[in-house]
Amino acid sequence: MNWLSITLFAYFLNAIAMVIDKTLLKKEIKNPFVYTFYIAGLGAALIILAIPIALIFKLSLVWPGASQFWISMLAGASFSIGLFLMFIALKREDASRLLPIIGGLTPIFVLILAYFFINESLVSRQILAFVFIIIGTFLISLEFKKHDIQFRKILWLALPAALFFGLSYVLTKDVYNHQPFVSGFIWTRLGAFIIVLLPMLLPTNRHDLLHPGQDQGMEKAKGRFLLGQGCGGASAVLIQYAISITSVSLVQALQGSQYVFVFLMVLIATFYFPKFLTEKMNKHIIIQKVMAILLIGLGIYYLV
Repeated sequence: MNWLSITLFAYFLNAIAMVIDKTLLKKEIKNPFVYTFYIAGLGAALIILAIPIALIFKLSLVWPGASQFWISMLAGASFSIGLFLMFIALKREDASRLLPIIGGLTPIFVLILAYFFINESLVSRQILAFVFIIIGTFLISLEFKKHDIQFRKILWLALPAALFFGLSYVLTKDVYNHQPFVSGFIWTRLGAFIIVLLPMLLPTNRHDLLHPGQDQGMEKAKGRFLLGQGCGGASAVLIQYAISITSVSLVQALQGSQYVFVFLMVLIATFYFPKFLTEKMNKHIIIQKVMAILLIGLGIYYLV
């Protein structure tokens, strides 16, 4: 397989993971914190596997120093916070609307934060990309009613989610600039797990996490959860491999294909498998989403 096939397949797998997330949050999992905890917990499990593997194969596993330790913790914590906010929004909003918004705004926040923290400058084509992404985000956030046009309130959750994802990516880049891959991976995953322990101070979150059997939702959905996380993990590995054999800009430029896959999956599920996932669809909504996804995808293309 060439890099193009690998990249498209990776984004297809990630789209499956996102759609499964939506189906689980819609019915089986009432508290988004619980889902965030499960995912961070899987990351912590990878740490347990990574440490002995690193020792056996003599991979670089080092103490990064106090400064890099806290940057690593913050990078992982920011990612978990972004996930939590995205899951709150995903529980309330259409996946085919929300994911392009977060996916389009995140690289904007990455560029802004990188400009201030690691002195990366913007070029003219990136400013043009901002315009396309903002117009696409504005379009997909509109709700057309009979006698009115309104902003969908969920945009205000998508914005901070994208901000925390952007912060995580910028800090993670700094981590890997100063640490070997294995060490950076372990410390950032540790930060992602530690931050999700804090909401357990709230009795409601502790109850929902420790007593999932009362509604049996997650018990019945374990297969879907593992499939979704398997697709998400495989997607991450394939994207990293694609980056290793071609330009990172080319790989990122194809990110817009993920939103097309999500939209098509949601469309098929709505009409043929409504038991699992249903979104409001009509001719006007389909045209609105297609136009917005094209604009956001074009913006991501120019951004990289």
